[in-house]
Amino acid sequence: MKNFAIVANSAKGNSRQCADQVAAILEKNGCRCTASLIAEEDARYHYRFTDPSLVPKDTEAVLSLGGDGTFIHSCKDLISLQLPVFGVNYGTLGYMTEVGLDGFEDALKSMISGNYEIEERILLNCDIVFDGNVIKRSLAFNDIVLQRALDSGIAQYDVSVDGHYLNTYSADGMILSTPTGSTGYNLSAGGPVVLPISKIMLVTPICAHTLNSRTIVLPSDVSIGIKGQANSRGKYPEIYVTIDGEKGIRLEEGASIHATGASETAKILKINKMSFIEQLGKKMR
Repeated sequence: MKNFAIVANSAKGNSRQCADQVAAILEKNGCRCTASLIAEEDARYHYRFTDPSLVPKDTEAVLSLGGDGTFIHSCKDLISLQLPVFGVNYGTLGYMTEVGLDGFEDALKSMISGNYEIEERILLNCDIVFDGNVIKRSLAFNDIVLQRALDSGIAQYDVSVDGHYLNTYSADGMILSTPTGSTGYNLSAGGPVVLPISKIMLVTPICAHTLNSRTIVLPSDVSIGIKGQANSRGKYPEIYVTIDGEKGIRLEEGASIHATGASETAKILKINKMSFIEQLGKKMR
C-alpha cells in the first residue's frame, strides 16, 4: 500500500498544517498522496469534506484527518469508490480514529508492510417521502433519529417492515441504528450493543410511554418505515429527523422515512488487532 488520498476537515483552522505534516511523513516513507480540502463553507454547512472525483484512480486508501465527524463523512462521501478509510485524529473526539498525528508514522509502516485488516460496516439508505415522492435521500453511518421538539407533546410513531405494520410507539422519538452506531444514542436509550460487522438494523424507542418497550433487531435487507401520527387530541407533533447528528429536518404531517441497508459498505482500515469483544470487555470492567 503506497498510494493515499488525504481528506482534511477544512472547518478546522489547522487542517492545512496537519495535512502537510501527514504528506511529509508519507513522502519520507516513499508513498504518494493527494490532499483534498473542500472549501470551508462546504465543510461547515454542508457536511462535505471531499469529492470522489478529486481522488486519483490509483489511490489504495484514504486518510481522514480530523475527528469522528470527519471520518464518518469521509466514509459516506467516498462510499462509491469502495476504498478503505483510516482515521488520524486531531479533533476533539476520536472513537472511530485509531491514532493521533504522533502515532501516524508507525501506523503507516504497518500499512506499507500489509499488517492491517479491513472491516466492512453497513450503512443505511434513508429516504424522506411525502405524497409518494422522495424529497430527501441520505446515508447514515451511525443512526437515523426521529425526535419530537421539546415543547411538543408525546408523539405517536407507526413502524412498518417491508410494508407490513409492526407497531405504534408512544415515545419521545425513535432510533434506527446501524451496528456501528449501536454504542451511541441507541445504547443510551437502552438498546443493545452488537458487533459492528453485523448485517442488522436496530429499532429503539426513546423514552417510550409503555412498560414493555424493547429494541427490535432486523436484518439489514428489509425496509423500515416510520410515520408520525396525530395525538389523541388530533394534533400532529413537531418531529425532526436527524442523520448522524447533522442538522434536523422537519418531518411534515403525512411524510414518512424509509430506511434499508445500503448496497455498498464502508471499508475501515484497522491496524489495532484488538477485537471488538476485547475492547468491549475492557470498557465494561
